[in-house]
Amino acid sequence: MIDVLLKKQIHKSQLIFFALSSSLGLAILLIAFQLFLDTQSVFSSKNDLLGNQNLIIYKDLGRNNAFTTTEIKELEQQDFITKTGGFTHGTYRVLASVTFPNHAGISTEMFLEAVSDDFIDIKNKDWKWQPGDREVPIIIPKNYVNLYNFGYATSAGLPQINEKIIRQVPIDLTLTGTYKTENYQAYILDASEKINSILVPESFLKFTNKNLSPNKASKISRLILDVVNPSDPKLLEFLASKNYKYLSSDIKNSKLSYVLKLILSIVLAIGLLITILSIYLVITNINLLILKNKQTITKLHFLGFSKTSIAKVYHNIAFKILGFSILIALGLSIVCKFIFAPYLSVLQIENSMITIVYLVVLSLILFIVLALYYRKHTNSKIAQMTQPNTSLLATEN
Repeated sequence: MIDVLLKKQIHKSQLIFFALSSSLGLAILLIAFQLFLDTQSVFSSKNDLLGNQNLIIYKDLGRNNAFTTTEIKELEQQDFITKTGGFTHGTYRVLASVTFPNHAGISTEMFLEAVSDDFIDIKNKDWKWQPGDREVPIIIPKNYVNLYNFGYATSAGLPQINEKIIRQVPIDLTLTGTYKTENYQAYILDASEKINSILVPESFLKFTNKNLSPNKASKISRLILDVVNPSDPKLLEFLASKNYKYLSSDIKNSKLSYVLKLILSIVLAIGLLITILSIYLVITNINLLILKNKQTITKLHFLGFSKTSIAKVYHNIAFKILGFSILIALGLSIVCKFIFAPYLSVLQIENSMITIVYLVVLSLILFIVLALYYRKHTNSKIAQMTQPNTSLLATEN
């Protein structure tokens, strides 16, 4: 009976309008969240087509092109630079030899460098070395693999290699220093798209530099900077004032990355704003529904119906609106995921179904949080409305 009395002035068309308006903001919020999850593999993975927020700088070629301690400290003090790392190079000659079964071996002189692990895009438990180890992991640029496969291997009649079997290629390193020569076995751990250098663990380079050429100083001729935005005008002006050089392609990629992140943030903010407005709209309309039934609510309370039983009617209305809105928003976000899939595949983003699980979890969290908020607000409104008016009993002093 109480449901019938309180729902007399409630029209289904109103409730549907409230639900649709709420679902719009929630859908934008969920779609932006889904895009954020999907694009994380682009912004943070080792195959980052849009470029990580790093910039490699160097000086003009010449004898004195190494960075001094003062210059490095000056870079670290800049607000637009969060971290700096130097490329340490080997102070000895390196000869690398590779022998393929049933093929003539190849040998070439090469160089070795090392940089802090914080800046390396390859995360692997085997990326380590300590004195006594005879096998050394190496990270090479991915374009080196392409140059070998499509250039040297084709013309020399050697087998091509892919990234899955590249680790199985045995490499003999002959290191010739000032006083002695040492041999090491090496293997290619992985190929990097971020750093265009032949890298070995820092511990290996420090040990061999000290052991083979103790009297030679290892200078830092290149720096890698961890920055907020590589295309920041303040950063570029500072580098220009110091005559520091960098690859223009890094800046172009970072601009694209920054714009995409900015667009995603704007969409997320708009979705959040519309969601807040739709929540406010639902609360406002629930208040109007309660006010329309003010006399009925007061009479029911006077007849002995508890505030809880009265508020429960409005709880059910709010929960149905909320549940309907979230289901529509979740459905739209899942549909958009499959619509966006062909476009995201251009960025080598895998269409993982795990994103849908996260969307469902977020939807459940939103339902619980908003349901608790609606319940608390409705209880407060009903309690305020059924509170006895004692103003008429007040006496003048």
